[in-house]
This record gives sequence, C-alpha cells and structure tokens, in this order.
Amino acid sequence: MFNFALLDPRPIPAAIEANNAVFASTVGVYGIEVTIPALASRCIENLDPQHGVAGSVSIAAIEAAMDAELPPVGATLVTVRADLDAVGAMAVLCLRSGGKDIVVCHERILSVAMADKFARGGWQGPKPLPTREDPWPEESASAESSRPLAAIAAAVADFKVPIADRVAVMERWLLTGEEPEQYRSNVERERLDMIAALESGAIKAKARFDGRIAVVESTHRAATTVGYALAPVVIALNPAFRLGGGEPHRKFTICSFEERFVNIKAALAELSALEPGWGGSPTIGGSPQGVSSKLTPNTVEEVIDRHLRRSEFVLR
Repeated sequence: MFNFALLDPRPIPAAIEANNAVFASTVGVYGIEVTIPALASRCIENLDPQHGVAGSVSIAAIEAAMDAELPPVGATLVTVRADLDAVGAMAVLCLRSGGKDIVVCHERILSVAMADKFARGGWQGPKPLPTREDPWPEESASAESSRPLAAIAAAVADFKVPIADRVAVMERWLLTGEEPEQYRSNVERERLDMIAALESGAIKAKARFDGRIAVVESTHRAATTVGYALAPVVIALNPAFRLGGGEPHRKFTICSFEERFVNIKAALAELSALEPGWGGSPTIGGSPQGVSSKLTPNTVEEVIDRHLRRSEFVLR
C-alpha cells in the first residue's frame, strides 16, 4: 500500500546520502510533520498543520490525516521524528487507503491529538511532582507521560523496530486499543526510575523568572511532565540526547502548556539566528536535530524570557 521511511535531519554526508535514497522513490515521497524546511521542500506534500510559518496548534497531524487527500498507492510516507502524532497520521492514512472504517478510531485519534496539542484545558498552577503514591499526574501530561498513551508512545518511538512495523502497531492500537505488553511494563518501570531520580536529585528542576519558566536538566523522557508541574513554560536540557540511537548530544526543548504564555515562534527565530537549525510549532520547539547545541542554558533562558507574554500569567 505505502512505503515508510525516517528522514535523517543531521547535516552530515551519511544523512544526506540516506535521504537522497529515500527521495529516489519513483512514486513519490509524502511528508508527515517534516519540520526541516530543506527536506519538506523535497516532499510532494507535507502534512504538517502545526509547524512552519503559519503553524497553528488548533489541529494535529493525526486529525488532518482523517480528511487529507490520500497519497497514491506505493508512495513513501516519511517523517523526521517518529512520535504518536506523526506515526498516528501515517496509520490513519493507511487505514483509509485500505478501506477501513476509522469511525471506531475516533476516540483514540482524539486522545493523541489532545495530548499533542496540550488541549486539556488551561494550566491550573503548580502541581506536586510525580511521587510513588501518584506516579502519573495527568494534569501536566504529554503523550509520552500520560498513562493511557505512554505504552503506545514508547512503541512507536522504538528506533530498533522498523518504521513500517511501528505503523502497523499503531494501526492495531487505533482499531482495537491493543498495546504491546512489553512497552507497558517498560514505561511503568521507567516512571519509577524517574521518581527515584527526582528523589536523588539526578533530575534537576527549578522555577525561574518569578515562576513563569521551569528549567529542567535531565536525560529522562518525562522532563516536560516535571517542568509543567512547576511552570507553564518549560526549558528542558537533555545533556545526552540520542536521536534514533545516534551519538549522544546536548538537546534543548522549549514548550508552553498554552500558546498564550510565550511567543515561541519569535523565540525560535531569535535562537535560530544565534544557532541555525532551531525550529518548531507555536507550543514546542527545540535546538538543531542530531547535533549538540552550542548555546548555554542562560542564553536560552534569556531569549525565552524576552518573549514571555507577561500579561497572560493570570490563571483563568
């Protein structure tokens, strides 16, 4: 029906060669959230409602896939980051192309979209951090840190599994709610590891700028959960991030629980002027993919502080 590939965002010869091989597809390459402009421009279409100049958080890729024009049979669907929204959009396109009735998937599609857009209502103020008694607080949960979605999110992000197999797992979950059992046990164990890291101080988190920004340094995937418990805007630094099992590198992620708190697009433009490659959507973005950021935490914090919408820091 379709072929699948992950594009390599790194500016190195091996990545360029691998991407060129993908784009040699005779039927055509169709992007799903291809957030690297140079790669997106090579796709026949790029289903990416949240990113780009006119990015909007009102719709996620998985939602857009329900009504988007279907690529031709044999086309290659690509993305640069295999997360629930991107892989979910691929799965929805596959189901539709195969003549499946996706009505039964609507509830699960909506749950992914809501998590991807942080569409869970307004930020309600500081919350207690995850504990052994309450390991999965949902008020601040992204897809990866929401208990109902954590296992399927881990499955689609598993770089050791071919992307086509991950799409098939996502299709099955959308249709039936069935999740691979091993990933459920993995995420439950990882959550307890995260709580232990919080208790030991291995995850460093603090609220800054009068409680408007949370700064988190951690190699754990749940950094945003920790950050949103402290403030509505988060700067997360992973000092040893690995993209698809690649070499560890310094990776910044900046995000806002609601678009109203900070002009992230303007902040990303300023950061990109300092270090080319920063990009993202109106609620989440980050440093160049696949390479270590050279910026200091203080520099990133100062840029984000300049773009805070201070008048919005009144809870509604």
